[in-house]
Amino acid sequence: MPSARRRRLVLDRRTVLAVCRELSAASDDNRLGNPSDPLSDLIYIVISNKTAPGMASRTYANLTRQFNRWEDLLEAPISAVRRVLRPAGLAGVKARQLRGALRKIKRDLGELSLDALRGWPERRQLEYLTTLPGVSGKVARCVMMYTLNAHVLPVDAHVHRLARRLGWTSRKRADQCHEELEAIIPPASRFAFHVGAILVGRSICRPRDPRCGECRLRSYCPAATKSA
Repeated sequence: MPSARRRRLVLDRRTVLAVCRELSAASDDNRLGNPSDPLSDLIYIVISNKTAPGMASRTYANLTRQFNRWEDLLEAPISAVRRVLRPAGLAGVKARQLRGALRKIKRDLGELSLDALRGWPERRQLEYLTTLPGVSGKVARCVMMYTLNAHVLPVDAHVHRLARRLGWTSRKRADQCHEELEAIIPPASRFAFHVGAILVGRSICRPRDPRCGECRLRSYCPAATKSA
């Protein structure tokens, strides 16, 4: 007869897998607009910081129209980069971050490309990416997950909020619980969990007035039970 602790661990594991299946169904293989090229994805994610998804997509499209190659962005006056980025907000900060990241990549890797990272271990990929201006642990993990086939879990505000409501973390900030949630969620489920949590977080598990009655996770969520 298994101990009470053992039964609890088995139940928790089953709950995690069930939630991952539900979020996989919600994600529907969605990439949320992320480019497949690592450097392009890095630029897209930096633009997306503190910016609504639709505006980030439009700004990135305008940037690629204005600068046919990333070398052109690096060589252009920074005022021209700021002008394109202005609708997304924080244009001065993002322009400096992008230019600084591009300069460092070219100096370190010999070209404006992150393709060299494909053969690196995940830990080395993470360590290098987070040396680039504007690249946090979350941004680095997004690039790794979307373009380098890494089994990491980027934790943004939506993922963090959903995990807190599920009772999987008590940490107050998203950037504090990457490793904690990676220890809970199986590697093969992390991509779908991330995307599904964002989609559910935008429409259902909102910061205010969550629509718990419509949520596919309500039977697994202590917060939904309390609000019922």
